[in-house]
Amino acid sequence: MRVTLFHNPEAGDARLTAEQLSSILSDVGYQVRYQSTKKDWRSALDDLGELAIVAGGDGTVAKVAKALAEREVPLAVVPLGTANNIGKALGAFGEVRTLVERWRGTPAAAMDLGVAVGPFGEERFVEAVGGGIFAELIRRGRYEVEHSSAIVGRETDRALQLLRGILEEAEAADWQVSLDDYDLSGPYLAIEAMNIGFAGPNIPLASDADIGDGELDVVLLREEDRERLLEYVVGRVESASATMPSLDVRRGRHLRMVPPAGWPVRIDDELVDGGPAPDDGSDESPAERDARVIDVLLRPRAIRVAGVSDRNGG
Repeated sequence: MRVTLFHNPEAGDARLTAEQLSSILSDVGYQVRYQSTKKDWRSALDDLGELAIVAGGDGTVAKVAKALAEREVPLAVVPLGTANNIGKALGAFGEVRTLVERWRGTPAAAMDLGVAVGPFGEERFVEAVGGGIFAELIRRGRYEVEHSSAIVGRETDRALQLLRGILEEAEAADWQVSLDDYDLSGPYLAIEAMNIGFAGPNIPLASDADIGDGELDVVLLREEDRERLLEYVVGRVESASATMPSLDVRRGRHLRMVPPAGWPVRIDDELVDGGPAPDDGSDESPAERDARVIDVLLRPRAIRVAGVSDRNGG
């Protein structure tokens, strides 16, 4: 079988080199074409072979997955990053050779692709769209997790410690929200429209999320959730284990939301323009509020994924 391997050589601790990955794939019977995602990787999309394999962290997996949407060639994932939220959602973990062998014995499953439209234009996503504490984690984490020596531990542990501080300081603010035309407006610490179950440093916000059911899992974080979520994060930091609290998760196909003015908004692991806030701190006009509307939908079953049990019937 002829395959294309998209590989981020800088992912995680780079414990698997291009040569090692290619060797494992060849041993299992694949004819490998290698493509570094640090070079012009999109040119390789024109001749993928029978399978597109992506080895890297969530950012690398997401950008290749989005490029494969609506194509017949399935995606296979070797998670090499820090969080590996997408890999976990797809059940891609364990010994690499076992994972590779599984691709040949399991029919390709279907995965939804998210689409968000707002002040930033139209963007696709694989993980989630949200605003509030997890977007703030991305905003501050670029420096405080990846480069700062003020927080000790592994990168995931540093992210959890930073999330703890953000949770302690966060203030709820008013959102305008509707899910399938049902009004959910109110004060929230964060709202996350999720395509998979995990966010941030492997936080299972929507543990029952189905990657191919055609519905968003919308997580509504309120003031009353703060202490229980903090208890979970502290448990992860101090003992590496904790029980995730039950949160308010609603399912639907079309989310429309207006985050509070000035709040950070994320699409997957990137911050986007959430729209202008009033310069003088005054109440915004309806027109200013409308300029910050974000619509979130799914393209059902747009991506084919190898090695995943399809809970939706193929």
